[in-house]
Amino acid sequence: MIRFQRSIRSARGKGLEATQWAKEVTEYINGKHPETRVQAFSPRFGDISTIVWQVDLSDLAALDKFQQGLNADEGYWAMIKKSSDLFSEGSVNDTVFESM
Repeated sequence: MIRFQRSIRSARGKGLEATQWAKEVTEYINGKHPETRVQAFSPRFGDISTIVWQVDLSDLAALDKFQQGLNADEGYWAMIKKSSDLFSEGSVNDTVFESM
């Protein structure tokens, strides 16, 4: 199993808006790409300005297919453009985990 995780920090004063946007983009992805199930998380402790998305996939080929689907999705990119002022520049962090 492969777990893809993306995290990002909301911009100062934009936490509520960023959280709402994160919920909307998660619902959009899950509705448009039903072969995957993206989940959004926020920390209970630590840097509470962080938003994390995770999706579990069978293998790296499935991750590649998922990412290609998002890259070709104009609705997804329109949502991304709307979020440009909600997050701290340079705060995106992508991680890929492999089960042991």
